[in-house]
Amino acid sequence: MILVVAEQRGGVPVRATWEAVAAAQEIAGDEPIAVVVLGADIAAAAADVATAQVLDVLTLADAALALYTPDAYVAALGQLIAELAPSLVLLPHTYQTRDFAPTLAARLDCALVTDVIGIKGRGADRAFVRPMFQGRLVADVVPQGPGPHIATLQVGAFRADQVARGAAPAGVRAFPVAIDPSRVRQRPEPPFREARQAVDLSQAERIVAVGRGIKGPEHL
Repeated sequence: MILVVAEQRGGVPVRATWEAVAAAQEIAGDEPIAVVVLGADIAAAAADVATAQVLDVLTLADAALALYTPDAYVAALGQLIAELAPSLVLLPHTYQTRDFAPTLAARLDCALVTDVIGIKGRGADRAFVRPMFQGRLVADVVPQGPGPHIATLQVGAFRADQVARGAAPAGVRAFPVAIDPSRVRQRPEPPFREARQAVDLSQAERIVAVGRGIKGPEHL
């Protein structure tokens, strides 16, 4: 089985989640694909993901997962992966994943390949293509040791619009998790929001251009 870890914001799967699903479909062959959605209020996100052509959509719902913390995510995913024993776990290579994936791999004692831009072969013959030395080289990486192997996929490396949709929604089922709140060491905060980049020039009282060969309006 290939397990895709979905990332969602406000009940909506982010684009990188669809890219990861597309990658799983591209390499699965005869292997089934399952997708897991984490959070507290995740019914809408799970139903959206279930439109993809996958075997199963699993939900990990817990109050401790309402806002992201690496401790809670590692605890929940560790329990699920130990139960399902997938051959491969795929995650989008986002800021969130970069935070918790190394800890998850260490907890499971399995290989982690990050920033993957392509996947060659199937099953035990898989090689993960990733840039190295700040993009100067591209290498084929073959993880060693028993599975599951974990790979994070560079955003934009696979096309979200190539996700195959199922004739009917996949089944959605809850996976019971037990997260000890005392083991969550971080204090979650609301997600970072980028500042608005657009400038409404109609609201500017005066626009002054200063530079070589350009004078301000007081000199015109």
